[in-house]
Amino acid sequence: MPVTITVPEETRADFVVATDRNPADLSAAILRRFSGTFAAALSERIGSPRLALACHPAAASPWDLSSATGADADDIERLSRATKHIGVTSVLPAGDLPLGPHLARAATKAIAESVCGVPVDLTSGQVLPVVPFERFEEFALADDWLGTVLPPYRNSGRCTADEDDIDGCACVYLTTRGLCRFGLPELQITGVACPHDLAALNVLRTAAQRLLPLGRHPGEHTLPAELLLTSADFSAFWGNRDPMWDDGPLAVRLTEVTPRRLAIRAPADFPGTLNEWLWDELPPIMHELLSCEPDHAMASHPSG
Repeated sequence: MPVTITVPEETRADFVVATDRNPADLSAAILRRFSGTFAAALSERIGSPRLALACHPAAASPWDLSSATGADADDIERLSRATKHIGVTSVLPAGDLPLGPHLARAATKAIAESVCGVPVDLTSGQVLPVVPFERFEEFALADDWLGTVLPPYRNSGRCTADEDDIDGCACVYLTTRGLCRFGLPELQITGVACPHDLAALNVLRTAAQRLLPLGRHPGEHTLPAELLLTSADFSAFWGNRDPMWDDGPLAVRLTEVTPRRLAIRAPADFPGTLNEWLWDELPPIMHELLSCEPDHAMASHPSG
């Protein structure tokens, strides 16, 4: 059955910088790190609902960072010791996507650099990675916008299933945490065997990219029961233009879990299990590609 989603008129993106330093002029801290149309777009928004800044003592902060996660244990320790929280909030009309969240996150990282702070994405609950400033004018969904990472089940020894057994376990549960700020429902894929976790993650990534343009158009959208994912979708996720597989599109079945969450399944006419579909039907690169550098000639340069 087709699935209907509703894109809201407005979305919200929230970030926080945890620091021990007294921030000076936050606007200046942001603007001196950018130039050209990117700086102009930031300057127009600072102080408006599209880019609101606020600072609070950590002890009286409206933002709870206690459950934030990150790859660097030192960052997590610094979060717990921080004495100040600087919030960056962006309330945006649908037509301002994905530029609006992109600008808000760039501003957050500029503030973090100026006060030696730790930037946190409140939507994903993750510490933001350090990205060179020259990358800030480029948007790619791959740049940690989904809040989804591979689980460490097999690496930690929790799963002991045979790696050659296609349906040896169902450990992996992957869900996005961040599509909501683009006006879209979150996506999930569950019941995946550990050996297919990367393939499942890449299906999730490609489906997210396929839906991303809808976030600019508020209202109801009826999606086909089987969404066709193309090589161009997978390339665009990484900010690249070259095709990543030669075969035709990959069909995935969408089902509604809640009005704001969709599940991805194998196509209805596939005779086997989800794990058999992941193993047999996906292009080989989806089993192999964990990360990819963007094509700078393709990446979008926000303006306006």
